[in-house]
Amino acid sequence: MVSGRKGDFGEAWLEVVAAGSGLLHGRPTTLDLQKSDVQLFLRGVEQGTYNPAVLVQVKTTVDLRRSGDGDYYYDLDIETYDVLRRIDHSVRRILAVISLSKNGENVRLYDEGTLLVGRGAWVSLEGLSASDNAKTQVVCLPAENTLDRDGLLMMLRTYGVRRSTPVPDVDAWEL
Repeated sequence: MVSGRKGDFGEAWLEVVAAGSGLLHGRPTTLDLQKSDVQLFLRGVEQGTYNPAVLVQVKTTVDLRRSGDGDYYYDLDIETYDVLRRIDHSVRRILAVISLSKNGENVRLYDEGTLLVGRGAWVSLEGLSASDNAKTQVVCLPAENTLDRDGLLMMLRTYGVRRSTPVPDVDAWEL
């Protein structure tokens, strides 16, 4: 699958799962200038936040590595890594990586319905340290951060709700 279509497929995959899970979803911008492809919303009030939301940067690959404990590893470009690790977004950012089959079989049709073929996970990179690398940074996506209803609800309940504003360390006696 060509890179552009592969990315589009991954974004559509996440939107299908969100829709099937009863979540609202949409595209935040027409250009990927914010390093976010899909916005997800959980309707209602959760932990004092009305309609929690996140912006998700979706990456699609055939080279997602898996460790012995089940976690995934992905080589993320530094520009995206630097945006996603920021702590000052008004709407928090999440990285989702979807792994497709190397043989190109991404959809299977059955009498019972259509099956998307692949797997993926998500992670917040918020607050991570800057990388010394020039091109890519390896990121770990925990296996429990699934791209299904339970995983998306966990994402929104953890990162879509309000948080306190970081306050800089100020020593009033040094002023």
